[in-house]
Amino acid sequence: MLRLRWILCLTIIGLMAAILTTSYVMELSRLRHLSSAIDQRVAELVRLKRRIQDKEEKILYYKTEEGIAREAREQFNLVMPGERIYRIEVASPDLTR
Repeated sequence: MLRLRWILCLTIIGLMAAILTTSYVMELSRLRHLSSAIDQRVAELVRLKRRIQDKEEKILYYKTEEGIAREAREQFNLVMPGERIYRIEVASPDLTR
């Protein structure tokens, strides 16, 4: 028959092993959660960097003479001297007759 102190010792060792295993599993879960959060932040950072790069390219384009002329044509309907403007009107058949 096992002595009482051996039973107590094995019980304490078992409880300590259970506590350590539980804390290890919880830390792994927390690590997995933080890793996915970091991946999301990195993806967002890459997306924002691409967006900034696109905006910078547009700024550089619209600083050129060609960009200024294009913006003037699109936004303000301006033309260069000597250019002709053609207006195309599409007549659709009346469907209410």
